Parts: sequence; structure tokens; C-alpha cells
Amino acid sequence: MRITLKQLSIFKAIHNSGQISKAAKALHMSVPAVSMALKDLECSLESRLFDRNSHGLVINDNGAVILPYANDMLSKGMQLEQLFTEKNNGVRGSLKVGSSKTAGNYVLSRKIPLFKKDNPLVDIKLVVEDSAVIEKMVSERELDLGFIDAKPASKNLQTQQWLKDDICIVVGATNPISTIKPSAASLSKELWVLAQPTSISRVRAIQLLKSAKINIEQELTMTTMGAIKRAIGTGIGVSVLPWLAVVEEVERGELVRLELEGWDHSRNYWSIVHENEPLSELATKFLDFCYAQ
Repeated sequence: MRITLKQLSIFKAIHNSGQISKAAKALHMSVPAVSMALKDLECSLESRLFDRNSHGLVINDNGAVILPYANDMLSKGMQLEQLFTEKNNGVRGSLKVGSSKTAGNYVLSRKIPLFKKDNPLVDIKLVVEDSAVIEKMVSERELDLGFIDAKPASKNLQTQQWLKDDICIVVGATNPISTIKPSAASLSKELWVLAQPTSISRVRAIQLLKSAKINIEQELTMTTMGAIKRAIGTGIGVSVLPWLAVVEEVERGELVRLELEGWDHSRNYWSIVHENEPLSELATKFLDFCYAQ
């Protein structure tokens, strides 16, 4: 049996795209070459790795067994290349970073260009997803490091507290309630603009509002934080949002942070790396940069 890193990278590309043609395009290869590489890998393993459905190719049980090994070997191969690149040319190479939505959209989206400015030979890809998705991707070596808003449950991750953020009740500056000290009763009668029902941030918001004895009588749901901020910015509606996401609008006078008696809620953000994966010089430098800034 002879398995190559090239075959594993093609396997990963097919898994990610679900189609041989899309994998070929992503890898800048011909479709026949990708198809042949997959066939050779399946012959070496004496197992089919994908099943076909109406949408394309879907990884099967055999492929699911191979996936973490492929991630591990490809990661180590990339680290080896990067090790000698850094040794010969200074800090350079590629880095795959994952983040939960608030930290990704409002913190790392600003930090990465600053890091890139000081390290022009570095290529960084930022993946923004729910914390559970980022945790899984780091655990399975799909990402080099991650930043999430809940302490991870995976046992193969190293964790360090990164940031602390307040959870705020926010309204538009023209909303009449912005000029008075609100009560739980008065806030209960407001129109609440919240994330969609399946969102973790909505579940958290509802829990905090119930603990403050705020009973929502009417509400709107929106799929993005940007849409929620624009909605309450009209002067109609109230929301629960992280301070990191609204600080600029509050400083510009567009939104107002309400002070409700007894309301004092915050959450921590954590950095995560794979426990058995030594960090490259690039990953270490980027992590240090995120903690120092």
C-alpha cells in the first residue's frame, strides 16, 4: 500500500466541495487527474470513500475513518514545509484561523490586516462560524487555531482565556426609552429585535432577559447582527448584543446602551489549539499578536 499526500489532499478537496470537477478547479488540476487519484487511493485502501447522491459525492463511513488521518498528515506536511521556509526566509507561510462570529467579525477582521502589514509574506485565511463548528475544526486539525466564545468540551484542545465582553441591552439613539432609566416592565412592552430561533445567541439572550424578569410581548427576528443593529438604529425596537459588536455605533451616537438595575452580564472568549499539534513560529507569533493588541 502506498498513499501519498497528494492523494490525501485530493480526497480532502473532494470532501470539501462534494464534486470532482469543483475539487479539480480548487486544486488547479484536470478532472481526469483528480478522478484517477481518487481511484488510486480507493484501490490502495480497497474501499470506496464516497457515496453519490443527487448533490454529488458524500463521504461515507470509510471516508469518515480516513478524514482525521488525512487532516493530521496534511497538517504535518504543511508544518514541515513551513518550518524550513521560516528557517530560510523568516516568518512566512499560511495560517488557517477560525473564530466565532462576534470575535471574527469585530476583532480578528481588524487584527489580521494589521498583522499582514507587518508580515507581508504571510497568508491568513479566516473562517467565521459558530463556536461549536470552530471547536470541531480545530479538534480535527482543519484549522491551525481558533477563537470561540465558550470554553470547549473537546479533550484534545489546549485552552486559554482571551477576551472578556459585556452583553448589553441596546436601542437606537432616537428611541424615547434611550433617555430614561428603564424598568423590566417598560422593556417588556418594547419591540425586541433578536436573532433567528435556531441561533445560540438568541437562546442566550432569552435566558438573560428572563432572569431580569423581562417578558417579551412582541418581537422581530433577523438573521444577522448587522441587520439587527440597523433595525434598532431606526429608533424602533430593543436588542441584546455584545459590546464588541456595538461599541463603534455607541461611540458615534447612533445606538445607546441601556442601564437596567441588576443587569451585569459578560462572556469570555477563548483561544484554542490542538493539544498534540506543536504551533509553528507563524501561529505562535499570530497568537502572541492577538493577546498583545
